[in-house]
Amino acid sequence: MKTWLEGLFGKGRPRTAGETSLESQAMTSSDDATVSRTHISPEERVVLLIGILDDPAAREDEKFDAAWDLEDFSGPVVETCLIRIIRAEDFTSVLAQHCAESLGGIWARTGRVDPSFMTELRGPAKDEVFGILGSRAPHLLPDSTF
Repeated sequence: MKTWLEGLFGKGRPRTAGETSLESQAMTSSDDATVSRTHISPEERVVLLIGILDDPAAREDEKFDAAWDLEDFSGPVVETCLIRIIRAEDFTSVLAQHCAESLGGIWARTGRVDPSFMTELRGPAKDEVFGILGSRAPHLLPDSTF
């Protein structure tokens, strides 16, 4: 699996001028006219988006877009990635806020939260999650004991 992912992300080699960036591959829309050439499955799109977040060479705006786009997906891999980034960014960076916004959106859509991470949330990331839940799924907000 590791070898496959390294090959997918081109680890250890610079991108060539003819290669498409991970961002453009991950952001390809099904309405796009080029879909027949670049269509990727939702699972592949998740891997690409997470790869952007984990890529130290990715631009800040690419990471922001990837974090936002992950809100359209669900599952433990997506949630674990968003939580990991929020923690790594110490709950305060703009990237942590974008990840928190997506995580809150996922939780609102799926109707469930991670109670242990909810107690860990703080700062701007907490404000984002609680703001999303407050507007989309207030029944998921914890008691005022948090």
